[in-house]
Amino acid sequence: MRFDKCSGERLLNRTGYEIESVISQGWAGMTHPLCRQSRGVGHLQELWEILFAPDTDLRSRLERLFERETAEFGLEYGFFSRIDTDEEVQHFQVVHGSHETLQAGDTVALPTTYCRKTIAEPDGLLAVSDAANEGWADDPAFEAFNLGSYIGTTVTADGDLYGTLCFANTAPREDPIAEDELALLEMYGQWVSHELNLWRGPPSQDLASLDIGRKEISSSQMNTMMDVLGDKVRRLIVLSLLDDSTEDVVELLDRETEIEHTEITLRHVHLPKLEEAGYIKLGPDRNTILPGPNFSMIEPFLRQLKEYRGE
Repeated sequence: MRFDKCSGERLLNRTGYEIESVISQGWAGMTHPLCRQSRGVGHLQELWEILFAPDTDLRSRLERLFERETAEFGLEYGFFSRIDTDEEVQHFQVVHGSHETLQAGDTVALPTTYCRKTIAEPDGLLAVSDAANEGWADDPAFEAFNLGSYIGTTVTADGDLYGTLCFANTAPREDPIAEDELALLEMYGQWVSHELNLWRGPPSQDLASLDIGRKEISSSQMNTMMDVLGDKVRRLIVLSLLDDSTEDVVELLDRETEIEHTEITLRHVHLPKLEEAGYIKLGPDRNTILPGPNFSMIEPFLRQLKEYRGE
């Protein structure tokens, strides 16, 4: 079972940029609290504190993410793996949960894993809510790992397959895995891919020593992100920087959006907020924008958003 990617607008709702509409409506039949009425914004803030924790290596952040999200997804195990398709093996690098066969540091034959089907999917996503009733009973992966439910997404490094990020459980999922939950997992996979792409040292088979140099993000800076990027006009402005655009910002908004805005609001509200946060700086003519000193903090989110928008 797999799902197609969602639209960019739905990603905005899901990741909190427009979480207020999600909180008011909710998603029926979903396990993850980010998709329920009472937890959206607070849960997102807590996740960002894990994903961008200062002075914390990638392995430790993954362990914290698994510890939290296994409970939230209602799946007991979480694991991050490196896959060698030439040798047809899967190396488990970070594993959460006590499972006889899923052990950090172990290497298994790829043809006996669930992840072999994840990497074969065109969108790199696979969801299994009830393995026995979804045709997995005789599959070598089910026989080897006895997982009744599984969600997995691919992770890349420098554009090539690196491995997978997955959650699983011995029992079937009580509620079927929903499209938005799988898309949330995909966002985590894109975050790991971004972190791996920041690594400029030699290729690493072991994440224990992989401490990626990156700009520290404080809790106040996370709050600033949510506040500043919570507006569609401001998101559109910073998204334009991914294309190295030097277009007049007023002309850009007139062309790209039907949102009502005035030049007065643009120059006295939106641009000052973005400039104060350090996400942009104004060009010499005051009509064009350039990346600001803190643009790198929001760039991974913008690239995820652009991908979901299908641009």
